Amino acid sequence: MSDLSISGTQVQPQPLPQPPVTEPFRITTNAPQMSDANLTPGRRKLQKWLGRVLRIVITDGRVLVGFFNCTDRDANIVLSMCAEYLVEGQEPRLLGNVMVAKKHIVSLNIDEPSTPSASLQAQ
Repeated sequence: MSDLSISGTQVQPQPLPQPPVTEPFRITTNAPQMSDANLTPGRRKLQKWLGRVLRIVITDGRVLVGFFNCTDRDANIVLSMCAEYLVEGQEPRLLGNVMVAKKHIVSLNIDEPSTPSASLQAQ
């Protein structure tokens, strides 16, 4: 339908409005803002990991995959939108927000993109 006719008058259809462009992931915090010069190398690394996908293997063999939200002084980790894998190749169970205690963490991996995006190259 390239044009519509109402009572003999041709009306052109209006193009659909484009949705606004939004950022893929925004990190908000209530922590005091510190310049990078004041951060220790470990804190700088943790800050870069915020919002990235983490894969954690825990002591009972389960694998948890989710977005890294935060950690604390005791090295507990909070993941959001987390999925639990019991057996490799099996469908995951969606958990939502998960806190993983340090004593249960066997290994931790960060999913790196195969090709660096423009936002990562700027850092």
